[in-house]
Amino acid sequence: MTIRHFTREQLEDLGIPPTDPDEIDFEEHLLADEHVTTLKYTALRRCIFRADDDGLTYAVKYEAPIDVGDFEVGDGPDDHGWYGDTVKADRVEPREVTVVRWEPVSEEGF
Repeated sequence: MTIRHFTREQLEDLGIPPTDPDEIDFEEHLLADEHVTTLKYTALRRCIFRADDDGLTYAVKYEAPIDVGDFEVGDGPDDHGWYGDTVKADRVEPREVTVVRWEPVSEEGF
């Protein structure tokens, strides 16, 4: 797996993390923003983006606040869960993947 380290300023210039993951269609460098898992007080997300200097695609994980309405869940994540001056990004590429999923049997199947 190929990795690259981005400074926080580089990611901020690219709009990462997005202010609203549902609105990334309007961002030039952002390709996707995926939910990974829910932690105790935050949501772990993965942002896919194209770097402006080399044109390659990378993915970084970050923590985002959970929107649970009026329930108190504590403060949002500190620095998106990033520690240090740089953030590790994995180089990624689009790849078609077949997934097996269990579906209910239809009445016509008998």
